[in-house]
Amino acid sequence: MNLDVIAKIGVVIDRVLGRVDNLVTSDEERQQLRNELEALRIEFAKEILEAELALAERRASIIETEAKGESWLQRSWRPVTMLTFLVIIVLHHAGALAFPVTDQMWELLQIGIGGYVVSRGIEKAAPAIADSLRRPPAG
Repeated sequence: MNLDVIAKIGVVIDRVLGRVDNLVTSDEERQQLRNELEALRIEFAKEILEAELALAERRASIIETEAKGESWLQRSWRPVTMLTFLVIIVLHHAGALAFPVTDQMWELLQIGIGGYVVSRGIEKAAPAIADSLRRPPAG
């Protein structure tokens, strides 16, 4: 979702950049305006990625807290839920279910399994992304 926002911001900035030639008369002014708009695009992307990182860290913290919980139910409800939906999907494809698998069931399984994978991936990649965004643009 956030990558869509970044892409949409990029489209808007590209449209503005396309009109720069009509707004500014000198090559130096055009380049200055282009540089400022590109810096704005990078700043927006940085803010969105940092917000996404913070959200992923909060989600990972919740999962970690649950995994370290005192009761079996607190530690196990997410994995049990995901395994249950996985079994339902397998039974569905084997033709052994009396009810259809709904889109919501697929989405829940994708979110549940993807959430673990994505949160670990973001945890590992985010520091490198944040460092590269903090560096001033070349040129």
